Amino acid sequence: MGDAILDTKPTVAIPSDDKPVVVIVAFMVPGHMAGPLQCSKYLSSKGYKDIYFLASAKYKTAVEHTGANFVENPWTLPDDIPRGLSRSDKILVEFKHFFIDSAPTVHRCMKALLEDIREKHPDRKVVMIHESMSLGLDPFNYGAPLPKGYTSMPKAINFQTSLNFYPDPLVPPVRPVALEYDPTPENLRLWQEMREEPLSPLWTAINDHLNKVYATIPATAKVRPNERYLDQVMVHGDVTVVPTSPSLDYPRANVDPVNNRIHFIGGLPLNPVDPNFTYPSWWSEITENASSPNRKKVVLVTQGTIDTTYDELLLPTVRALADRDDLIVVATLGIRNEPSPLSPEETPKNTKIIDYLPYDAVLPYSDVFVSNAGYGGFMHGVMNGVPMVLGGIAADKPEVCMRAEWAGVTVNLRTDKPSEEQVRDAINKVLGNDNYKKRIMEVKKENEEMDSLGTIERLVAEFGRA
Repeated sequence: MGDAILDTKPTVAIPSDDKPVVVIVAFMVPGHMAGPLQCSKYLSSKGYKDIYFLASAKYKTAVEHTGANFVENPWTLPDDIPRGLSRSDKILVEFKHFFIDSAPTVHRCMKALLEDIREKHPDRKVVMIHESMSLGLDPFNYGAPLPKGYTSMPKAINFQTSLNFYPDPLVPPVRPVALEYDPTPENLRLWQEMREEPLSPLWTAINDHLNKVYATIPATAKVRPNERYLDQVMVHGDVTVVPTSPSLDYPRANVDPVNNRIHFIGGLPLNPVDPNFTYPSWWSEITENASSPNRKKVVLVTQGTIDTTYDELLLPTVRALADRDDLIVVATLGIRNEPSPLSPEETPKNTKIIDYLPYDAVLPYSDVFVSNAGYGGFMHGVMNGVPMVLGGIAADKPEVCMRAEWAGVTVNLRTDKPSEEQVRDAINKVLGNDNYKKRIMEVKKENEEMDSLGTIERLVAEFGRA
């Protein structure tokens, strides 16, 4: 069977009282929260009244706006992460201290929430939407005790906020330096040999840290010696949904090692911009430019929302395009109230720097999107039909870059610290070749037609009847 596309036929409406209780858990940064928040709002609009969303206090308003009940997770991101790390050290730090260290707190809160729900709703079905990197569910796979009142875990939809990383004979294994997709007989043999090799020191260190942290929960089992972290996150819960389309994944073998439970559902639809959002004073320049007979091309650049070392990608892009009177450069810092890294005197005349600007507000006006390949931002580019220039090396970013390049929608910088010349050449390549725009529009259409949120609702309804 291989990885499947779920049937997206509409479900029969279920009376509100018969709908399951829904629990939603996500890793608490914007790129990982956005999808589950959309799922929550959609389910609420379809009559699901008992939705509980576990998140940090800063997301309370956003959660309640979806119609869900907010439940606080007190864990916060560390603020003492060093900058300027090497590729392997950056990957190690992000996995250890962003993701794995969050597991005990989110697991404890999720378990307490499930127990509270069982007391309030002793006869109701519970269905979970678990964002794959939140790690609330994973300790149960390693022997952590079940919540009180449960003889088995509730059915869970694992929402994969990234690409499909499950191993496959026709797909290169995930490595810190992503491998080219070139399935020659020689490479297929090489990839299989690589999968059979002992874990690298990097992945061994990540697994050792995972075992150490899970033991405090407590979990009674350990990660298998050759089990890679990114393989594990693909098989939390009962089904894993990948919010993208087959065109953004490599062709795979007709092999299904996890009983057909990994499914493409298409990218999530665009979010309406908050009507209360205050646009910057220069916004009319963007909107008026769109209909101008002398329209300038618009380049959007962001450094992302976690690793915001602006001199790696954002500032080289701004400086590379500083003399381009035919372009408008919009640089979003991704964090509200973040001060500009450039003074007004240092900011080029063609550049607008802003602390925060919703992607779906500015991307419809953009011709190129430059980013560090965070998956959430990448899919915003896809769903807005904007070709990209990507450069990232941490976490899943190298694979996002490689698959986006293979799909024909991106120029891959192959570094997170490009020179000004590299950025300039990549942007010129996208602007000078209409095939990038043509291809991204084809992929956009494919994703839109897959009805991702309708598929999520169908799964929730099915699991609620199981």
